[in-house]
Amino acid sequence: MEPDRYVYYCALSKVFAYQCAIGRQLMESFGGPEGVFRTPRRTLESVLHHGGAYLDLLFEPELLAWAAGEVEWARGHGIRLLGIGDPAYPRRLAACSDAPLLLYCRGNADLNGERALAVVGTRKASWTGRESCRRIVGRLADLNEKPLIVSGMALGVDGCAHAAALEAGLPTVGVLPCGLDEIYPRQHRELALRILEKGALVTDFPRGTQPVAFTFLRRNRIIAGMADATLLVESFRKGGGLITASLAASYEREVFAVAGRMTDTSFTGCNELIARHEATLVPDADAIPLAMGWISARQRKAVVPLLRPDDPPERCRVLRCLEARAPLSAEEVAALTKLAPRAVNLLLLELELEGRVVADGSKFFLTL
Repeated sequence: MEPDRYVYYCALSKVFAYQCAIGRQLMESFGGPEGVFRTPRRTLESVLHHGGAYLDLLFEPELLAWAAGEVEWARGHGIRLLGIGDPAYPRRLAACSDAPLLLYCRGNADLNGERALAVVGTRKASWTGRESCRRIVGRLADLNEKPLIVSGMALGVDGCAHAAALEAGLPTVGVLPCGLDEIYPRQHRELALRILEKGALVTDFPRGTQPVAFTFLRRNRIIAGMADATLLVESFRKGGGLITASLAASYEREVFAVAGRMTDTSFTGCNELIARHEATLVPDADAIPLAMGWISARQRKAVVPLLRPDDPPERCRVLRCLEARAPLSAEEVAALTKLAPRAVNLLLLELELEGRVVADGSKFFLTL
């Protein structure tokens, strides 16, 4: 009995997991995944110059049996298998030279929606980074054509992006650095269940694959490849978010970054990317939809002024101080504004009740 074509896809994906372009070339040359396995070894050798090791793996007797077991397991667990030639395979990702030959997908999200944005950043996200992420993603929910939010399920910015998308009613996809037989990180198991209700979990790794350094790097290409643009919310000088942004640029996709103050080391990667003109600055939540043509200038939301006409001088001093230096404690605000600590505490309380500042622990931020 002829094996299911996804058995061939699965087998090729295992052999060419880290040389996807070669596997794709073979499929195109010999009529799809099944055609590769029907082709004599000598004919394959004429295409695969110096590819003896790959041919040995392709003709390994147990390969197709392993692949058949993998396909059976996937389907038994409600996992869709998407080959690179399938209509449901993400078209943006298929346009990348290193696109996976096969994706495992659990969930019902449309991976080929009209718009898609990748959101990435540090695992050690600050309040500022998380709030920026929530505002930018939340603004996208106002669009008539709601974009898909793609991220990597990691702690920090990734988790915040997925949660913000769910709260705003946007579809979201989590790309895993391991097989779908486990969720990584474990702290995001509940988040993963929420994502599956309106989104999807995706990977190109077979079951049993454990998350290690190189699987995260491979995962990043899928995040960047599935989106029209990548947003780097917050990043130190080194980090996976910067790698994803670099991959997005290599795919000729737009790259955006949120800037931080020069004293915020967690934004150094973003600031340097912007300074080198390798990312477009995101000064407000409208910047991305405007740059991508998802809204017009007329649809831009009015910017709320920092100060109001009826703000007394003391309140203006506190707001200006937070604008320039936040996050600050009440004691720091008092010292910088030279106002009495008791008066500062009262002003901050009033502003917090009005929703114009927010406290994170002992520190205060503007929410305008």
